[in-house]
Amino acid sequence: MDNKLKQIGFKIMNHDEFRIYSKWSVKAYAEHLIKSGDERFRFKALRAAKSEFRDVFPEGADSADNYLYVVVNEKNEKIGVIGYQKSPFEENAAFVTENVIKEEYRGKGYGKSAFVKLQEDAREKGFSKMVLNVFKHTPISFSMYEKNGFKVIEDHGGSAIMEKCFNNENS
Repeated sequence: MDNKLKQIGFKIMNHDEFRIYSKWSVKAYAEHLIKSGDERFRFKALRAAKSEFRDVFPEGADSADNYLYVVVNEKNEKIGVIGYQKSPFEENAAFVTENVIKEEYRGKGYGKSAFVKLQEDAREKGFSKMVLNVFKHTPISFSMYEKNGFKVIEDHGGSAIMEKCFNNENS
């Protein structure tokens, strides 16, 4: 993989894009809950995913304190979705709600570039740290977060909560 950052951009997700996004996001999250090995989700994963999605986006695309973007490449092609919300758990923390690059664009540096840009966006909005949940059955994602300076602060078996403080960064 090329270590140089790709030219990507963020576009605020519109209502039509959000409607499409919400359908596949809930389904994908339910699948991750099942793959995480937590038996509680074996039969209730879809219901749990829908409930959590409603908690994060109670007003859909207009939900307050949410920054949800469509990632576009240098050709202005829609290649993914990334976003965060003001953490409901802790002051001045941005909580990553989505980070997905379409399969055909993976392994080419777009994910890393989008994630670096997301951190810059959160810092510019005044957040002092970023927190995220990562499923351990996605080792490429876990590794990318570690390489970006995120540390595990909670281990939940099939998933982990990671964080990175921005206050000591020069970038």
